Amino acid sequence: MHRETNGDNEGRYSATAPTAPGRRLVPLAPHPSSIGLQLHVCAAVIVTAACWHSAHALTLSQHLSWPSAPTRTSPATAEVMASIGVPSTPPTAASSQAATTWAALLGGLDQAPGVKEAKARAEASQAISEQSQARAWLPRVDASVRTDEQRQRYNGLATRTPSSASTLQATLPLWRPADRANARADDAVAEQAQWQASLRRQSLARELSQSYLSAVEAAEQTRLTRAYLAALEQQARAHQKRLQAGLGTVLDALETRARQEQALAQSEQLLSRLCSLTLTLNRLSGMPAAPPDGLNPHSPEDPDVTLPPLQDATAQALSSHPEVLDARAGVRGSLETIRARDAERWQPTLDATAGHSRTRQTQRFEGQSDRQDIRTEAVGLVLNWPLFSSGFQQARQREAAALLSAAQARLDDAEARVATELQDAYQRHEQARRQQARQEAVVASTQATLDAVQKAWLAGLRGTTELLDAQQRLHNARMAHASARVATLQAGSDALALLGLLDATHIAPWLGLFDAASTSFAPSSP
Repeated sequence: MHRETNGDNEGRYSATAPTAPGRRLVPLAPHPSSIGLQLHVCAAVIVTAACWHSAHALTLSQHLSWPSAPTRTSPATAEVMASIGVPSTPPTAASSQAATTWAALLGGLDQAPGVKEAKARAEASQAISEQSQARAWLPRVDASVRTDEQRQRYNGLATRTPSSASTLQATLPLWRPADRANARADDAVAEQAQWQASLRRQSLARELSQSYLSAVEAAEQTRLTRAYLAALEQQARAHQKRLQAGLGTVLDALETRARQEQALAQSEQLLSRLCSLTLTLNRLSGMPAAPPDGLNPHSPEDPDVTLPPLQDATAQALSSHPEVLDARAGVRGSLETIRARDAERWQPTLDATAGHSRTRQTQRFEGQSDRQDIRTEAVGLVLNWPLFSSGFQQARQREAAALLSAAQARLDDAEARVATELQDAYQRHEQARRQQARQEAVVASTQATLDAVQKAWLAGLRGTTELLDAQQRLHNARMAHASARVATLQAGSDALALLGLLDATHIAPWLGLFDAASTSFAPSSP
């Protein structure tokens, strides 16, 4: 189109297509509503030309995806990030050390202080059980030696009699019902201690796995927040250039700076959580741990753990879970204790004994000495029968009955808790999988929204606040997606722990999901 300035057509527009001879140009009057659109288009062209290079750097999919593009950080932002321990640039692969793997932490649990304590207590209980068995069934041989000197006076006359004696005594229990019931009760207690050691290790493995996965989540969210800060830094530089060109306002820079402060506060909170989780890993594993630097950006689709049906898994857990087996051993021990108390009340004990002794003494009286050498050999039976104990044994019986009721209630509680926890783990695993799929859709939707808002912002059709809100929504969606992925792993590890399968073999498919490099935000080992 071209503008004509002759006659009545001044200020009007006409078509600029070539005209044939003899054809007239048809004047076109502008529509009142098209003037505002033309001004908007012109302003967008000017803004785009003024800050095209800076705006072109705002493709946030490059900053909010893995791996992050290397960006420069302003001195002010770098100073604030350094004050909270977050490096302004990500560490290079050459300078990062390998992360401690999940399987390595589980494999080293036998050296953890808690597991060592539980095993030591189990060994002590086993020794007590062996003592009870020896007292109830096995023979015993005792030797004793005695030497003394007696001095007496008979009617004013002094006598002195030195003597020595040696004895060898053998005892064989023939019938000790109370001791044998106590031995079976102590054997059940030793079995309880073994299951308690297994439960302690399983609980530590479960707690360590949850802490490890939480550390992975914190490291991944810290990395996403760092990428979000890099994108905001690019945004701030673009606003600064627009402000210098007279095309922007101070409000744009202030809004961006407010988002940066919020992201820095979030980074500080995540860093504190990551440091605490690293210290927890060190305490639980008994070794210095280096959590991975988040999730592996190049890992394929998350592998799913193969879990048996809930009904079969519940039956398996109730038949093999250490807490349930510990409670069942406690019931057996309480039953044997009741039998022991009944035997103590009225049943006799019978022992076979054999002894050999030799006594030598010399009696001196009025200058005369009388030497004696006595040898004694004895074989016999010893019978002990309780007749009356003034209510002592009846009270012990009531105590044993009360302890049996407590053991049965503990068994019921253990079975209900294991079944409930397993059902809850299955439900959380299924919900986490669905939530992960939803968050993937949310990330894709927010990414598309951000791309559209960014194009509209470049064209001058959207404001800075709308662009910052779109960036924030994408960042929140990525953070929620990372949490959903970790929640799926946590629920799966809980289910494996309750089934007794939380070991390096069964978690091997998950190891590729974590970054091989250790995080640069965790505290160094002392």
